[in-house]
Amino acid sequence: MAKKPNTEKSKKPRKASSGRAVAWVVAPILGAVAMLTLVLLMVGMLPTLVAYFIIDRHPAKFTTRTIGYLNFADCLPYTLDIWRGGGVWEFGTVFEILGDPTSLLVMYAAAATGWIVFYATPPVVAAYLVVTSGIKVKTFEARQQELIGDWGRNVRSSAMGEALEEDDDAPKPPQPMESADES
Repeated sequence: MAKKPNTEKSKKPRKASSGRAVAWVVAPILGAVAMLTLVLLMVGMLPTLVAYFIIDRHPAKFTTRTIGYLNFADCLPYTLDIWRGGGVWEFGTVFEILGDPTSLLVMYAAAATGWIVFYATPPVVAAYLVVTSGIKVKTFEARQQELIGDWGRNVRSSAMGEALEEDDDAPKPPQPMESADES
């Protein structure tokens, strides 16, 4: 048996992307400059991190998005306090914020609100769709009755064009007369 010729195109070695190199240079600089912000966000957004790495298995990460947006919204005021609080290197501000139970409660309550929104939205949307589709069905049925009144029952013929056996307005074909012999 003869060997098949190799018809695959030769694969060129992939070049390292320049974006990856930039990330390796920029990330440590941002980490050093924004260390306090990163510490605050890592602790404050812990529910989002748990949702992302442990709970949410969907490729689009809907759970993580819902929780994360609300969680970040309540972490942002404390982040702004750090930025306004006098500098990048004052760890006392971060420890003061993270040591305050009220600030942690606010951050984690926002994540809990995200969970509530995630679980409460589908039934609300389903109920809305049931109601709107019911209204549409009633509208279509009323329109159908209106058309039947205008055009007769043949307006209800199927998509294949088959007419109904009897039409209200159509003349009826003559019926054959029964003979007296068949009694």
